[in-house]
Amino acid sequence: MESGARVWISEADGDDAWIFCEVTSRSNEELKLQSVLTKKLFTRKRVPSATDEAGELKYEGVELANTPLSDHEKAEGHDNDMITLPHLHEPAILHAIGERFDRGEIYTWTGPVLIAVNPFQRLPLYTTVSKV
Repeated sequence: MESGARVWISEADGDDAWIFCEVTSRSNEELKLQSVLTKKLFTRKRVPSATDEAGELKYEGVELANTPLSDHEKAEGHDNDMITLPHLHEPAILHAIGERFDRGEIYTWTGPVLIAVNPFQRLPLYTTVSKV
């Protein structure tokens, strides 16, 4: 995880459970980050003697972010099944479902499991909706 890497960090005190950040610097003991949206600075300590699957050092409440898909990839449905995401963890799942919800796509697969998000509006999925 080098400078410039995009990650999600957990935040218990804020409105959001996860904050999208960029790594500004890294040492063996600490990771310095900056929020992509608000530019707020954060620091996370290393988890003692813990490494991830690739042998990288682990830091408290930090998860790698997936590379964003292009509009063309989204239109082709590359995000229909989250099992294809390189990093599948809580912030990646929440982000993917949120992006699909914003585009009006309320169904998302995760392998054999279908996730449905209530759109809080009538959709013409099973019947025709008459306009009044």
